[in-house]
Amino acid sequence: MDEPKVTLVAEPEAQFAKPIISIVGRPNVGKSTLYNRLTRSRDAIVDDRPGVTRDRMVGIGRIGPGDYWIVDTGGIEADKDELHVLMRDQVDHALQDSDAVIFIVDGRDGATPDDFEIAKQLRVHEGIEVYLAVNKAEGLEAGVIGSDFYQLGLGDPHIISGKNGDGVFRMMNKVFEAAISQSRSLEASSTYEIPAGVPKMAIVGRPNVGKSTLVNTLVGKDRVVVYDMPGTTRDSIFVPFKRKGKEYVLIDTAGMRKKSRIDDRVERFSVMKTLRAVEMAQVVAVVLDARDGVVDQDNRLLNLVFESGRSLMILVNKWDGMTEYEKTQVKKQIDRKFSHMGNLPVEFISAKFKKGTNRIMPYIDELYASAMTDMGTGTINRIIKEAAEKRNPPMVGNFRIKLKFGHQGGMNPPHVIIHGNQLDKLPLTYQRYLSNTFEKAFKMVGTKVRLTFKTSDNPFHDKDVVSRKHHKNRR
Repeated sequence: MDEPKVTLVAEPEAQFAKPIISIVGRPNVGKSTLYNRLTRSRDAIVDDRPGVTRDRMVGIGRIGPGDYWIVDTGGIEADKDELHVLMRDQVDHALQDSDAVIFIVDGRDGATPDDFEIAKQLRVHEGIEVYLAVNKAEGLEAGVIGSDFYQLGLGDPHIISGKNGDGVFRMMNKVFEAAISQSRSLEASSTYEIPAGVPKMAIVGRPNVGKSTLVNTLVGKDRVVVYDMPGTTRDSIFVPFKRKGKEYVLIDTAGMRKKSRIDDRVERFSVMKTLRAVEMAQVVAVVLDARDGVVDQDNRLLNLVFESGRSLMILVNKWDGMTEYEKTQVKKQIDRKFSHMGNLPVEFISAKFKKGTNRIMPYIDELYASAMTDMGTGTINRIIKEAAEKRNPPMVGNFRIKLKFGHQGGMNPPHVIIHGNQLDKLPLTYQRYLSNTFEKAFKMVGTKVRLTFKTSDNPFHDKDVVSRKHHKNRR
């Protein structure tokens, strides 16, 4: 196959960041069950005991007209216990950084005093749409179960079952519409206008791993305040600069603290500011502390960035002074945990002493080129054809799945839409094979190609059914 020509184009029309939607409510009303359904995962622990979810869970919501960040908050109770005060504060700060809120109540319990307290807290957040979800409604009359909750003063309740999925898609259509409108409004009022066609890299990671030091090293001057105390950077900071006549923007973000150390009210929701920064960028550098190895929060952050579709590289900082044995162990850990993410650039650096940092800027150019690749319809179809010839799609019954044609659906991340027959039955292994084939053909670095499959209607389906029935009757 001829080597495909990779061309860079100006950024397409504004691609807005995913909106942030938070789920709030008292304990044991089904927040985690709804979170798992919306993310199509089992990330949140589901337990009959109240108050199991102590910290926020963050994932990508898949049910509704588009993708969004969904946040499962800890339960709230209206008492003076310190834990519940912390959880009320946590939800309060979550609301400040959300585009829409789902307030979930238990339809079988009716409106409780705690529900009234939470509703009162929610009503003070002007400009944020709050959607009342009456959960655990399976088998009950919708009109009867919802009537008790009008007194909360939050409008018409949405009657749902997080367990069975009843009413969830209908509710999320309305929630997403309000959230995306709020998200675009916030971006339009931003004090910093992100220039089009300029590579933007978000630098993310836990506090005190050296993100701000790295920004200063790359820019060549002290543009970001650097202290030894973790959590200095409270908000995302845009740092435009030029290197060899070319413009770039670095986005320095607030760090993610360990769960046991999340005790400062401003720090407690910094993860969402990190996700906002990720959405604004085409390239994301996740900074790790070599002395700590890969901890759970590093793993969680890397997976969130990977799910977002942004081109990704890993920078292992504070590499100086480590023994060869320690370096080898960190390398093995990274290979073991992140090999499934494909061709990720991994650089071992010392931002403080400027060791290894000279390789970062060329990687930004490569990752940006991968994120903004214009594939070309002809090349896409040639790759699909040759991939199918090299490895036939599997059979479904007596018929083979057929890939007909494809075209590009977008950039950042590169998105390919493939049309064909019975593509809804295409195994995940073959989907990964196609994605990897595109990435290798276009020599993409640290970037995963997103695939969407659209199955064509079979015009002979009804005739086939009639023919089979006729054949069966004759027998």
